[in-house]
Amino acid sequence: MLNITIINRQKRYKVNQLPIRKLAKFLLEKSGKRGGIIWGDVSVVLVEDQESRDVNRAHLGHDYATDVISFNFDPMPGDTENEWHGEIVINVDFVCRTGPTYKGPNHELALYLAHGCDHLSGADDNTSQRRQQMRHRELRWLRGAKQQGLNLTLLTA
Repeated sequence: MLNITIINRQKRYKVNQLPIRKLAKFLLEKSGKRGGIIWGDVSVVLVEDQESRDVNRAHLGHDYATDVISFNFDPMPGDTENEWHGEIVINVDFVCRTGPTYKGPNHELALYLAHGCDHLSGADDNTSQRRQQMRHRELRWLRGAKQQGLNLTLLTA
């Protein structure tokens, strides 16, 4: 059974947790359909540059802040065979820096969340073709979220 936890560790920007939770649920359902995945506990952790850099260095060996990092966790005792757990770490400083260059910080945060869900479900962007496939899928998911009337105002002034 899907349980989404939002952990806001950054202090610079005001986030709307309920729309983030609803969008995460929608995106996890979409990403789960690709591989027959049943989601268990998934955390969305919102961080600043320094924590993003620390996580990136500790887990991936890269000494720089990045946009989004996803982690899958092993099943817990009592889980069904296909029940997956994970964590998506999103750098909100990165969102707010790059967002204005594209479609704005709200769209950028939604896109990073979609990207994290895509990675959690096993997608990989290690080639140009795979990156394009992921981006195409993630944008399709976000269009679907808008069509379903989900509130994509994830950050407020």
